[in-house]
Amino acid sequence: MSLDLQVLSAFTLLWLAIVPTPGPNALLVTHVAVTRTPAHLAYAIAGNVTGIAVLAALALVGWAAILQAFPWLRVAVNVFGGVYLIWLGARLVQRAWRSGGGAAAPPAASRDESAALMRGEQDTPADYRRTALLGMVTALSNAQAILFITSLFALSGLLRANAATACVAVLIIVVCNATYLAALGWLFRRERMRAGYARYRRVLEGTIGSLFLLFGGRLLWRALVR
Repeated sequence: MSLDLQVLSAFTLLWLAIVPTPGPNALLVTHVAVTRTPAHLAYAIAGNVTGIAVLAALALVGWAAILQAFPWLRVAVNVFGGVYLIWLGARLVQRAWRSGGGAAAPPAASRDESAALMRGEQDTPADYRRTALLGMVTALSNAQAILFITSLFALSGLLRANAATACVAVLIIVVCNATYLAALGWLFRRERMRAGYARYRRVLEGTIGSLFLLFGGRLLWRALVR
């Protein structure tokens, strides 16, 4: 079964234009990069791109049509996603509110890692699984993405392509998103970025939390009002 390179090229160009769009996935990776270890960052990215791959696969098998045919299911999925993002944002805002002022300090992740080493503690596999799950659920929380991805598939001709071409398109999505998120994580793992985050942690966590609240609120509004 041969690949339709023309369709794949068209889709790749469309997807590359979409990947850098700010959203919950980028916010999550940024936050993990400046507050956790490199291993946690890798697990967060792995979980996130797995979730995106699941959304792409669902788009290929026609889940957009199912969501359109059963409005209650679409509402339920969007409500779940909105509530999850609001919960995540509320936790960050609450933590920012409870934290101290903006005095200069070494990055929080560095302090936590050093303290853990002094106590002889290490992250457990369960810690990494939770981080990966956090990344995956953040990607899956936006069921609206299935409709969006389906529209891109239709625009590029992928919905009429053979199975091999469709599978390669999902692989392109995974590679593009993983590369972008890894580059974003690498940038925010730099010492200067981490030091700046530590200095203004209260403001930045409050801002990131507020953005999660905004994304979650928008999902709920789309599900319950529109």
